[in-house]
Amino acid sequence: MYWLKSYPRCPGDLFENSDNYRSYIDCFQCGHYLTALEDADIRYDNFSTRTYTILLDMPIRVLAAIAA
Repeated sequence: MYWLKSYPRCPGDLFENSDNYRSYIDCFQCGHYLTALEDADIRYDNFSTRTYTILLDMPIRVLAAIAA
């Protein structure tokens, strides 16, 4: 799983990886492995509280129009 621009130390991308012993999350940009506390914050973050804004001047594509 990827978390884009989610690491607060260096606004980098996080990547979930695993080995024989455990799974872990590390940063692509700085190479830092998250601590257990940071890992829990990322994994169990409440996504329902996040809001996303779509700019009105951006075109919105509809699947039916693309497939036609």
